[in-house]
Amino acid sequence: MIGSVLALALAASEVDKLAFLAGCWTLTRPSGAKIEEQWLAPAAGTMLGMSRTVRDGKLREYEFMRIVPGDDGKPRFVAIPSGQAESAFPVKEIAENAVTFEAPEHDFPQRILYRLLDKDTLVARIEGSVNGQARSADFPYRRCSPAN
Repeated sequence: MIGSVLALALAASEVDKLAFLAGCWTLTRPSGAKIEEQWLAPAAGTMLGMSRTVRDGKLREYEFMRIVPGDDGKPRFVAIPSGQAESAFPVKEIAENAVTFEAPEHDFPQRILYRLLDKDTLVARIEGSVNGQARSADFPYRRCSPAN
């Protein structure tokens, strides 16, 4: 019992290191697609997030996300994109203002990375392979107001 309480406390402190994700982030692609991602600040060892992509006045994609302790007590990124099945990515590394989650068995992506460049710039990146070919996509977000 005490071990599980300590594991939860450790996981909560690890999630607290990801507070740099909190807030509203946005980017507009050359195609005109606007992507918004919002994260609540850590509380009770959990972060909740959501994103949506809007183009030509239509919702194109959405995703519900959370960062929670896994069975091993370490944080994991859990995503439900556009109504698909839930996928979990255990934390691989947490550094100052950066985090990498990785699930090698997942189709694509296998890695999700976030890095805060400055107080108003957050770069998200997905990486992996499709049919043996390396693939990646960058999301250079700028801080926004949640009302935008």
